[in-house]
Amino acid sequence: MEKLFFFDETFYWGRSGKRATVIEAECELMQNVRPDELRAAVLNALRVHRNFRARPAIVGRRFLVDTSEAEQVTVVRDGQPRSLGTKETEGLMLYVSYGERCFTLHVFHGLGDMRSICAFLHTVLRFYCHVDDDNLPAADSMDTFPCHEHILQECTPGEPEGKFIPQEHDIFHLPEELFSSTTTRQRIIDIDLPLKPILAFAHENGSSVVPALNAIIGRVIRQCYDVGQKEIVCYVPIDLRRVFHFESGGNGAIPFSLPYTAETDHLPVGERARRLRMELNVQIRLENLYATVARQRSDFDPVFSSQLPVQQTSSWAVKNGRKIDSAINTYGISYAGHLDFGDAIAQQVQTVGVSAGSYSYPLWIVACEYKGIIRMRLVQSFESDRLATAIHQELIALFPGTTYTDRGWHDFDSFPLE
Repeated sequence: MEKLFFFDETFYWGRSGKRATVIEAECELMQNVRPDELRAAVLNALRVHRNFRARPAIVGRRFLVDTSEAEQVTVVRDGQPRSLGTKETEGLMLYVSYGERCFTLHVFHGLGDMRSICAFLHTVLRFYCHVDDDNLPAADSMDTFPCHEHILQECTPGEPEGKFIPQEHDIFHLPEELFSSTTTRQRIIDIDLPLKPILAFAHENGSSVVPALNAIIGRVIRQCYDVGQKEIVCYVPIDLRRVFHFESGGNGAIPFSLPYTAETDHLPVGERARRLRMELNVQIRLENLYATVARQRSDFDPVFSSQLPVQQTSSWAVKNGRKIDSAINTYGISYAGHLDFGDAIAQQVQTVGVSAGSYSYPLWIVACEYKGIIRMRLVQSFESDRLATAIHQELIALFPGTTYTDRGWHDFDSFPLE
């Protein structure tokens, strides 16, 4: 059994239970799924990505993991939501479900963030599509890294400057009737954006994809609801790897807040996108990111030092963490960026979509770009499609060719500590 690095372990404490944070990466194929080959591909990928075969256990008062080679992996046709880390998933924190022409990786967030999960998916596809078998990564070549420890030990930036503190502001919350706090049911809607027009728009206005989307979605929220002078705050993860110069196959992104104010709303859309990019640049200054890492580390000190049973402490950490996230965010956007699996895989994989249950705030948009399309997968914890429809209408007016697909209800997986 091995110890988890700090950042990875926080997910076992704070994102476990009935409504665990499980990320789903779905691939739509050109041909029917070959289940036996898919199972073999996932097992081979697990030999490469050591941290993805973690099987957790509670030892004393901490989470430890067994990362010895996995002999089996759960690959099921469709099926109901499963409990990760149990016999249903061979003890693993992941499994695969499939339909006629698609399959979905179900992965607990503690194993990795979207960058890591997409890297794991790429390896699965290389084995499944029999691409460059002689040039595949060596076994155990991908692993997690003590990113928080590295940042706090190796970096000594100055005091935070211009850091947005949500607790000091009046944050707007979507006034929707939410699903029960005990269910994992969510409503999912896909909005597919043509890549070239939005990149051209962002470049023309000195912006980038995430602040450009915030400029549009912030306006839509103000049009749909009575926001007044409150601030619309978007939860946005930033990849720390490029900033602090490390590599990790685990979790290496940390959230920060991107505010959309009443003042911003009075500007033309291009200027809004530019202003939000400038705000993003302020929030991701080295000293501001360092302060966020240090705060998260200190926030977990009482969790690790508690003498209560792990299940009870974790339940408190989940409840408290989601209460804080809900209080300081209106909605969230996670952008995996450009996915390029190579031409040989592209000939066999039509589309890719990523999602996760939106439990901390009512709407979580998870986006990735593949084959010239940005697929925004809207995961919402309420029934109404009013906001999603309005977002689509605003986007299609700016970027013709934008499409809307209502995927209906979906139940996500759990991670029961008991």
